[in-house]
Amino acid sequence: MAYLNANHPGLAYGDGYMQGAGGMGQFVKAVGNDTFAVNTDPAVPSVGVLMKDYVDGEMPAFWCNGGVYETDVFSGTINANELLKIDGTGKLVGGATTANAVAQAISVSGGILKFKLLV
Repeated sequence: MAYLNANHPGLAYGDGYMQGAGGMGQFVKAVGNDTFAVNTDPAVPSVGVLMKDYVDGEMPAFWCNGGVYETDVFSGTINANELLKIDGTGKLVGGATTANAVAQAISVSGGILKFKLLV
């Protein structure tokens, strides 16, 4: 089961609908008026990170506009202070540039990533 903890949360948004399912810790993009989908393209701006799992058509809640979080929902090797982007499944991965960064790593220990949300 995915883990996401809001240590020092930013803003929370909960409105609209999911287009397709999404899982806790995945990043979402706006796809219409108050309609959101899991973002699988790092070139497309993300609007936040899902607080829990959602099914198609459900009203999602996601963290946005900063904060510090910890999660086990990421892929690859990530180093402290590294800029993070999303991978093809909407999870955090290293190797971002300032143009596509959605988060910045603070630490990685015991399979848990602590990060600062940039979107």
